Amino acid sequence: MSDAQLGTTILQMEAWLADATWEPDPDALMRWDAEFKEALACAEKGPGWVGLIARAHSAGRELENRIAAVSAERDQVRAALEGHARGNRALKGYGAISR
Repeated sequence: MSDAQLGTTILQMEAWLADATWEPDPDALMRWDAEFKEALACAEKGPGWVGLIARAHSAGRELENRIAAVSAERDQVRAALEGHARGNRALKGYGAISR
C-alpha cells in the first residue's frame, strides 16, 4: 500500500466533513478508522507524507468539533425531554389531587 491509500482515506473524511448535513455514524467511523489505520501502517512515508499528516490532523480536529456539536445538541434534546417528563408527572399529580 502506498501513501495514495492513506490519501484516499483522508479524502473520504474531508468529503464527509465538507458536507454540512453529515452526521457522524459510529459504524461508518469505525470502518473508516480501521481502513485509515491499515493505510497508515502500510504507507511508504514518501515526499508528501508531511502534507498527509497535516491533513489528517486537521480532519481529526474538525471531526472532534463536529462530534462535540452533535453531543451538545443531544444533551439539549435530553434536557428538554426530561423537562417535559417532569412537567407531565407534575400535571398528573396535580390532576389526582384536584379531583
